[in-house]
This record gives sequence, C-alpha cells and structure tokens, in this order.
Amino acid sequence: MDEVSMLTKKTKTIIFCLLISLGVIVLAYGAFFHSIKVTTKVEGGSVSITKSEPALVKEASVGGVARDKSGKVKQTYTGESPKACST
Repeated sequence: MDEVSMLTKKTKTIIFCLLISLGVIVLAYGAFFHSIKVTTKVEGGSVSITKSEPALVKEASVGGVARDKSGKVKQTYTGESPKACST
C-alpha cells in the first residue's frame, strides 16, 4: 500500500510540474509572439514601440492606429490616446 501511495504522489508531482511548465511556456508565447511594433512620431523623428495584441485591438477600435502604404502600423495621434470611437 505504501508503494502505491508513493507512486501516486510522484505521479501527481510530475503532472503538477508539467502543468506549471506548460503555463510558463504559454505565457511566454503570448508575451513575445502576440505583439507588434508600432511606429509613433516624436520630436526629432519616429520611434518604434512594441504593443500587445489586445492593446492594438483597443487602439484600432478608437482610431488610434492605422497601417501606412508600406504596411507598417503607425499611431495616428500624439500625446493622449482618443477616448471614444471615432465614428
């Protein structure tokens, strides 16, 4: 009986560690691969910043970002972001 409970405890520990590792991998994937560089104008030129996909969806819904002719994503405002939908 003691061997069975030890095996069960080891199995639970291994499964727990695998799930934690999987969670870390999924978080890293979301943080690094679901983001895009956005070009914004500042004094003296333009700067590229990285924004997450959910932040870009919000910015696009209020008219804060748009694609230029070359296909790059650019901010359409300087200073504070728009507060409501432009339509």
